[in-house]
Amino acid sequence: MNKKAIIHLMTKSRMKSEVFSADIDAMEEISEKHPIKNVIFYKGEKIEYVDLMSKLEKLGIILHNYSNRDDLKQKVLDFSKEYEILYVNTALELLINSTNTLKKALGQKTTQNTKIFRNKYLQREIIQNHNSNLGVKFLKGTIENLDISDIEKTLGYPFIIKPIDGVQSSGVAKIKNKKDFEKYVKTYKDFHDRLEARGIDNKELLLEEFIDGTLYSIDYFVNQEGEIFSSKPVKQRLLSDIKIDDYGVLARISSKKTEGEFKGKKLLSFISDTVKATSIRNTYVHHEFKINSKGELKTIELNGRIGGGRLELLKKSYGLNIYELILGENYKSSKLKENNIVVNIYATSRGILRDFNHKLLEKIKNRDSVYSIETEYSAVGKEIGPTKDGFIKIGAIKLSNKNYNYLASDFDFIKKHYSKLLIIDEFDENMKIKKKNIFKLFREYFNT
Repeated sequence: MNKKAIIHLMTKSRMKSEVFSADIDAMEEISEKHPIKNVIFYKGEKIEYVDLMSKLEKLGIILHNYSNRDDLKQKVLDFSKEYEILYVNTALELLINSTNTLKKALGQKTTQNTKIFRNKYLQREIIQNHNSNLGVKFLKGTIENLDISDIEKTLGYPFIIKPIDGVQSSGVAKIKNKKDFEKYVKTYKDFHDRLEARGIDNKELLLEEFIDGTLYSIDYFVNQEGEIFSSKPVKQRLLSDIKIDDYGVLARISSKKTEGEFKGKKLLSFISDTVKATSIRNTYVHHEFKINSKGELKTIELNGRIGGGRLELLKKSYGLNIYELILGENYKSSKLKENNIVVNIYATSRGILRDFNHKLLEKIKNRDSVYSIETEYSAVGKEIGPTKDGFIKIGAIKLSNKNYNYLASDFDFIKKHYSKLLIIDEFDENMKIKKKNIFKLFREYFNT
């Protein structure tokens, strides 16, 4: 079979978002360089975005909609009669299990335990059982049965708590003392309701020892034989690094300086040991890890997809198309073209987003390194808050510069003014309850 294809599972919301342009660019490039079709499958009624449809058709990207999982499986199997399916891809956490179902239906190898990417406790358990040097101390439980005395004995302070099945940094918190834990328990239902609204209903939590050190990530592809094809490491700065009481990712940094931080660290051996311990096969892996004070590499999390924003970030930094890792490309010797930083915009407090601070954003836009500012204006007028309370980012600031010192200076300016990026009408829980009651009275009045 000469005709080859890559299948991409998407949602309509992603296809309407700004990040979809990076998906399309990567698909277009791989089709131009190799005789490979890109096929997008999405759930629901056939889309009617005329401009988008026209653009995709010109690029030779095939679109198929489906009604349910069985319908998707049958359509993919029918398509495989005409094309050799090289890989079933998704950028979305909630569709990872669907990709594994399709791979099995196509007769392809998969990771030995496919639940590993959605169940963070299982992930920890498998790594610990196969190679204790790669693991950390951990516990699990529901909010009702967690005993702080047991946690203190097993983990001590500080420790990290997060949903076993989560997305981005929603619900992730660093617990420094008993008071922090009690506060987390108090707000748990609130943020879990937000996760449930996004399709995540597992109520179990993972608790693990806090690893002091610098956070990094690397994206790689593991083929059906277990061979690893790697991109480049990315440094991650957290909101807590700029003294904000939240554990979301503030920025992703791809630079010559980041590369230099891995000299003598045996990164590829660490990746290989992790892949062997987990029996990962036929998948992209977004691997988050820390280098601790002893110089040891410790896994924080494994995700069975390309990391958010990595297609654009690594393309701009190295000219690297991560989709080409599927074809056996290896980029460990690639040279840096430009230093890049992507700063995520999160709320630093709870409240209603009145607006973005346009004056400040204009000043940031005029900095030499800043080439793009993305803002989610649909969030205006809605409740927003920190990632630890289950909220997500509402924008991004992108910087690029061949001169790292200029880039760092512009990044410092953003960090200095970060808490002023959003104009938020803050309120406490009592005010929130009062507002709900007022709105209820208004509805009752106008309905009579």
